[in-house]
Amino acid sequence: MPLYASTFQWPAPVVSFVSLSHGARDGDAELVATGDRWILKAPGHFSAVSGQPDERILSATLNSEPTLIRGSVFVIDSDLGLRVDELRVGSVELDAEYVSATAHFEHLASACTYRHEDGAARDAHEALVFPALDDGPGMRAELPCGATAITLSADEPVPLEAFEAQLASFQDLLTFSADLPCGRTSLIMTDSSGTEVRVVGRDKYKPFNGKTRKPIEFSLRFASDQTQGVIDGWWKARDELLPVTQIIAGLRYQPGYVEADVILGAAAIEALATAALGASRPPLSVEEAEPIIVALDSLSGMNQAQSEAIAHLKGDLRRTTFRSKVQSLIEGVAPEMWRSSRVEVDEWIKLFLRARNGIAHAAPGLSGGASIWKESELLRSIRDANWIVITLVLLTQLGVPDAAIGRAAERLGTRYGVRHSGTPIFT
Repeated sequence: MPLYASTFQWPAPVVSFVSLSHGARDGDAELVATGDRWILKAPGHFSAVSGQPDERILSATLNSEPTLIRGSVFVIDSDLGLRVDELRVGSVELDAEYVSATAHFEHLASACTYRHEDGAARDAHEALVFPALDDGPGMRAELPCGATAITLSADEPVPLEAFEAQLASFQDLLTFSADLPCGRTSLIMTDSSGTEVRVVGRDKYKPFNGKTRKPIEFSLRFASDQTQGVIDGWWKARDELLPVTQIIAGLRYQPGYVEADVILGAAAIEALATAALGASRPPLSVEEAEPIIVALDSLSGMNQAQSEAIAHLKGDLRRTTFRSKVQSLIEGVAPEMWRSSRVEVDEWIKLFLRARNGIAHAAPGLSGGASIWKESELLRSIRDANWIVITLVLLTQLGVPDAAIGRAAERLGTRYGVRHSGTPIFT
């Protein structure tokens, strides 16, 4: 994960370094910014061997503090330099273990405010618990009301990667809550001796520096006594519903072509629907399907295309279709929430399925013979409706109070519905 040039200011334009790994010689390097990345330009001081790792590790002193520099070999002006991926200001120990981490995130303060529809307020002085994740231990989280930073603590010293996994899951949850990118703006680690190390880099997204929305516009906040249950549910989803939480973050951080966003949203919806439905069950029982199958089997004189259609229909009777999964998912959310969101769910299901199938299978047309690739406004409407569906389903499954879900539905409908008043999906 990179270090972006815009997130760090070097104290001097030249840095003196000492090599801590193979492929580098001690010396001085000029700092060059290329494509929002910092490059250490030191002719003749970096080398590469085919088949060997490109990573190089250096030590330096910045503002009188020992600093570890980690980067990868990079060609600059026909010579090898080093593209900086990470700085650890305060220590040069690469394999250090830590007991706590404090991270600042964009928009966190607004997400930690309280509104009456969130239900009873939680005790802001009582630590939250982040469940174990990615073979790393569970951690305590200090998150006061209106906090601009979150502090994680572990019972025993653990590698930096264990804290990163927890912070990444929280960052995805914060992004889902705010419905906009929430970059990590700082990270300070503390080891068992009390030494603080400022880590720069190691973040897959650079800060967006977007304006902070008013708290009223957040889909959920972290100030109610439901917060621990929300965290438990999100961590479980991250572990069991891959790639739903990653898709949510990606749709907000790196939106792609509308068609790609529709398919990504469809993948998340299908994962949620499959998990909610549990054991797959066909739309009709064996007894209900039997007379239909007998009637289909009695047909004769069918050509190949008709026979294939009959076989497909019989298969649908014996399995759970994507349509039935989506319908079941919609029914898990109270009808008044859909009304507040302005999404006409019947129209959404019909058009969403046609678009999803048309894109996934490169089908040439949508309803009325119009090419799906030319229905840009309709696809945008489907994409935004998909986001509302994912949001309301997850809020319901995470146990957010009905009043808070209703408020989120209203805000989502206002935010997206006005964009698509000319399509049948939004009222």
